[in-house]
Amino acid sequence: MKIIFKLTGFQIITLSTLAALAMLVFTGCKTRVGVSSTTTQCIPFTVQTVSGSGCPGAYNGLARMTNSDGTLWIPGTNASGSTGTFTDVSSFAAPYASVVQVVRKSDNTKWCATGSVTFPVASTAKYSFTVYVKSPVPPPTNSQPITLQLVW
Repeated sequence: MKIIFKLTGFQIITLSTLAALAMLVFTGCKTRVGVSSTTTQCIPFTVQTVSGSGCPGAYNGLARMTNSDGTLWIPGTNASGSTGTFTDVSSFAAPYASVVQVVRKSDNTKWCATGSVTFPVASTAKYSFTVYVKSPVPPPTNSQPITLQLVW
């Protein structure tokens, strides 16, 4: 299963839905929209300067995926393989840099890396997905889309 998440944008499933979804971006989408058997989301990027070490370390903003009921924990029940890959596929120019992080709820295990991370998937587990913007902002600015891709 390949899903593209666009934070403050959308989960784009087919090209036929792209035009309708693009209209939501331009109108400042603030609602959830069903597309086939999946959920389209609009989640704002938040500028937030945090210092730290390790992964993700210091960052200047973040965006988090949510499930259809608005909570952070997304079940792996739709996973078709034993691994998943979470990637920031945004097209911002340098010096844009990000770190992506996946957290498994049951034991708080974290997978974190620059740009993309692969993690083991269990259909009975729940996961959270966050992108941390490392570079000075803008881009992006508050509410500007960040494009993330989850493949599992």
